[in-house]
Amino acid sequence: MRYLSKEEKIRAVFDYQNSRDRLPIKNFPGIKYPKHIKYKSFDEHIALYPDCCSVNPGGGYEVPPVNFLDRIFGYDSGDVVVINFQVRYLDENGSLKTVKKRFDNYLQNCGKPQ
Repeated sequence: MRYLSKEEKIRAVFDYQNSRDRLPIKNFPGIKYPKHIKYKSFDEHIALYPDCCSVNPGGGYEVPPVNFLDRIFGYDSGDVVVINFQVRYLDENGSLKTVKKRFDNYLQNCGKPQ
């Protein structure tokens, strides 16, 4: 067993979010969850947006506080990965649009995002 690096933690959360078919974004006329156009890889996203991600950056998070039992049983490692994810989608005219969506995710002790 070993500890995950910050990059491995960020990649795990990115892969989790990028694998979703639909991502919630605000202020999208008519559709709350447009179909997300996925990135080929984390490397593609990080090349376009190098300052997008961090682990435990401080400040407030959009996730509830850690539950003590989740922490004890390993469902929560105590780390929060924050990604300013650029969601790509097609608008009603078929044009490619991008909107920034912040995702805050806890990691389980095994490295799986939740």
